[in-house]
Amino acid sequence: MKTRTIAGPLAVLLMAFLAVSSCQASDIPEELSQEEVKISDILANETAYHGKMVVVEGKIELECGSGCWFVLNDGTGSIYVDILPNNFVIPQKSGEDARVFGEVTTKNGEPQIIGKMVKIGGEVYQ
Repeated sequence: MKTRTIAGPLAVLLMAFLAVSSCQASDIPEELSQEEVKISDILANETAYHGKMVVVEGKIELECGSGCWFVLNDGTGSIYVDILPNNFVIPQKSGEDARVFGEVTTKNGEPQIIGKMVKIGGEVYQ
């Protein structure tokens, strides 16, 4: 009677999983690794930030049904993030933490961010 061992194949799968996990962590775009700016700083100094690329992080308070814009709150303030101009959307993620890289602009006298990249959980959308 032959007995089979699954230890070898399991070890190979485990090593492959660890290799993929470490690759994913290093695959985060450099832009999202920048130091974040407080939303309250952008709101208080919109002319200083206008046209600048920034990283903001916070919770998604409100989101478009099709995922083309959302409102982000970092505890110091809330800002509208429009991602449609860059031709991507995000799935419904209200209440989740997000990290956004984008350009500060002003629309109807209010500062907003045109998002170029959004990281939610382990996923990067761009």
